[in-house]
Amino acid sequence: MKKIKVGLFVALFSLGVLGLNAPVNAAEIIYQEDIIQNVVTKDVLVRTADNVIVLVDASSSMDFSHRKFKKTNYELEKEALAAGYSRLPDLGYNVGVYNFSPTWKEIYPVQKFDAAKVAEAMKQLPAKPSGRTPLVAGLDKLEGVLKGLSGKTVVYIFSDGGYEQVAGKDPGNKTAELARKYNVCFIVISYAADPDGVKRVKDMGKANACSRVIPFDSYITNPYYALGPLYYATTATSVETMSEKKIAGIKIGSIYFDYDKFELKPQEKEELNQLGKFLQANPKAFVAVQGFCDSRGTPEYNMKLSRERAEAVTDYLVKNFKLDSGRVATMWYGEANPVASNDSAENRWKNRRVEIAVSGL
Repeated sequence: MKKIKVGLFVALFSLGVLGLNAPVNAAEIIYQEDIIQNVVTKDVLVRTADNVIVLVDASSSMDFSHRKFKKTNYELEKEALAAGYSRLPDLGYNVGVYNFSPTWKEIYPVQKFDAAKVAEAMKQLPAKPSGRTPLVAGLDKLEGVLKGLSGKTVVYIFSDGGYEQVAGKDPGNKTAELARKYNVCFIVISYAADPDGVKRVKDMGKANACSRVIPFDSYITNPYYALGPLYYATTATSVETMSEKKIAGIKIGSIYFDYDKFELKPQEKEELNQLGKFLQANPKAFVAVQGFCDSRGTPEYNMKLSRERAEAVTDYLVKNFKLDSGRVATMWYGEANPVASNDSAENRWKNRRVEIAVSGL
């Protein structure tokens, strides 16, 4: 039996995101039998943040039992955080953990990431959730932490949109203010249910172009949602495998865009149609969608445009192939991770792309 080379997609969901840079002309089904550990190339993870801060919600609103997992939201929150810290690669992050409800408490002050120390510090969190949700006051306290940091910061905050009201202050306005004053992106983990809460969470997630809202259920079930904002990979890992056929995945070429556009062209839709049919036929498969830009434009604008490109691909797959949105994890990185030098029209075209990787089989 002949040997063939395939892309190894394990890294995508064991650590987070796998970037596929080599252009592919058409969707290609990948097969595998017994993986031989003959690594041809290695993933190189590139961090997209210097500091990672988590604001834990331990208020009474977290004491509700989850409809599917039969645990409280608070129990699931702590379990997901523990899993996230165990998966976070050591890329030189500074990490901080703070409980903002019912009162502000420093769990693990911002310092060099140490998974074992963070796990020990997490034991300081209350055994059961209780009390009020002083969200605005917590964001005020967060500002004191942000003032002492350098580099880019990603702040994860758990919220249902409920908060103890303070005259003249709103959590959405506060996150926007902090985003303007500091180099920070907000990742709002939402378990909001009522319309007011949903709106307020969305407002917080609009702080700037790199901020976003992640549904609580997606965060606790898919590690890519938690770790995707923190790094990307510059290469795919390849291994050798025997050719007896068992589906292992599908290789999809990058989706390319015209300058300053995020509309999908007919040839790109054809590529996505093949992927959509594959996902329908393989209901356990997940897909990671990652948007990028060339270097023209401001960083803020490029971050927004890369988001629009990634969301255009996600929306096409979800709407046309009736996929659960949780199966398509969407991330965007602006002009980061160029595959060419941006010094010519052809090279800039290569960088105006959405990369796609599939795993979960």
